[in-house]
Amino acid sequence: MAPGDANQVGTVVKYELLKYLRSRRLFILIILIVLINSLFLVIPPATGSQYPKDPTEFTQNMLGFVNLLIIISATFFGADAIVSEFEQKTGFFLFPNPIKRHIIITGKFIGSALVSFGGLALYYIIIVLSVRFIDGSIAANVGLSFSYACLYLLAVVALAYLFSAIMKSSVTSLVLTFFMLFMILPIVDAVGTVAKFKPWFSITFASGIITDILKQPYPKDAVQTIPLVANATRATGPTSISIAQYYPVINTSIIVMVAYLVVAFILSLIIARMRQM
Repeated sequence: MAPGDANQVGTVVKYELLKYLRSRRLFILIILIVLINSLFLVIPPATGSQYPKDPTEFTQNMLGFVNLLIIISATFFGADAIVSEFEQKTGFFLFPNPIKRHIIITGKFIGSALVSFGGLALYYIIIVLSVRFIDGSIAANVGLSFSYACLYLLAVVALAYLFSAIMKSSVTSLVLTFFMLFMILPIVDAVGTVAKFKPWFSITFASGIITDILKQPYPKDAVQTIPLVANATRATGPTSISIAQYYPVINTSIIVMVAYLVVAFILSLIIARMRQM
């Protein structure tokens, strides 16, 4: 009997993991994780400063690069997962096999997600152990933070797969994935602070719950007015500017991430299935 869909997915996942374990990208990611955490641990004593006494503050500081790490993981392990099969013509050997194309894409996605989870878990483990050793305790809600980070990771990997299914070049897909998540969407989020609209629909804005959940109590939206001139009575133009500080709502952000994950992954399956070599 031919193996079932689940067994076929498992086989694809196995070989995807083997491919990533032998790749330089995983090595670079691990080096980057160790380097980032090392900077937070080495710089304070090197400059004569002290570590934060509050484990929550310490954890928040070390988690400052978690979004960048997730974006890099999605770019490394998802942005060219589909397009490379068409660009390098390896699909001629892969797709004619007696296995459905959506099974192949699903297995590749799981493999990308698993290796990315491994890097994210290593990042959190180093942080938790460092804070526990230095401050003697662990920040509250760090487990929730990791859970939200995993959900965000799944969503951005799915988005990277969608770009990979659409683009014709691996380089284009890699660049688009990174800059969409690292620059374009964050710019939209920043515009909201001046235009005073809350970008709840943005996946990068929703990812703020990863670090905001560590704050006690959870922060609330606020609008701050900043004066533009010292003497408002002599000003001929605007005398102040209002800047809004928005924070993502946890339940809404979870729904947004799940929506990005489901829609992007389904679209990537449909596009990859229709695409011709």
